[in-house]
Amino acid sequence: MHYSTIEVELKEHTLTVDRGSTKTKRKFTFLLEEGDILLENKKLFDVHGEVEVLVDYTFNDKSKRPKETINIYKIIKIIKK
Repeated sequence: MHYSTIEVELKEHTLTVDRGSTKTKRKFTFLLEEGDILLENKKLFDVHGEVEVLVDYTFNDKSKRPKETINIYKIIKIIKK
């Protein structure tokens, strides 16, 4: 590895989901790929750190489950420094 930090360009989106339905996983930052969806608006990472990535969520308009609105951040570009 010839880099120590990872900088990402993000695009913000807003989702309405069923409360408690988001499924996430922890991922080492050096394994991030374009298209991954982050839950935090952070643009600079240490290579050996971890970040939480959105894997799945559910939304059913007919369900009586409470809804919540979350902001997600899709990785558009990864720059390794």
